[in-house]
Amino acid sequence: MSAVVGSQSRFPVILRGTDSVRCVTCFSSHPTVLQVDPDREFMLLPSTIQEVKLLYEPTDTGSKNYMVNVVDTKNRVVVERWMVHTNANLPVVSKTYEIPTATTVSPTHKNISFTNPYSTSKTFRLKCNKPELVKFKEDELVVASKESMNIGLIMSPLALSHSNYILVFVNDVQQKCEECFALRIG
Repeated sequence: MSAVVGSQSRFPVILRGTDSVRCVTCFSSHPTVLQVDPDREFMLLPSTIQEVKLLYEPTDTGSKNYMVNVVDTKNRVVVERWMVHTNANLPVVSKTYEIPTATTVSPTHKNISFTNPYSTSKTFRLKCNKPELVKFKEDELVVASKESMNIGLIMSPLALSHSNYILVFVNDVQQKCEECFALRIG
């Protein structure tokens, strides 16, 4: 599976039923990066095919392997196992903001401007690669056609205390990266 950091990539896999009816649940080795849909127990009928979706949302670049186990929840045995090889690349950064380091004990508020390039109003979801350092005043923006809006950032004191490179992702509702900003601190 391949994806751009900050975006979500979907990949269907086929799960074949065994010789008996089973109640199964899928588990990912790294559920914050690779989720499985359905994410709850479901019935796997004999000699049938069930589509399972893998949702890959990388937070950093590179190639990695993850495991997905399909477990019979009654008997606690592994019914199927997939090793998922992933590759993640950085998105194109449209603008970089230089922010000096600072010694502070309270969060710092910053605004960056975003313009909706579309001829219709759109909803955008905000994310970043280091959520422990940067939060958003609003996680979602509804921006009118060709209008600009400020993205309110709340930066933790730790974010400003030393050098950091933080990516801010402006995604569409399907979690595809529309624009990426970089915050270079230090």
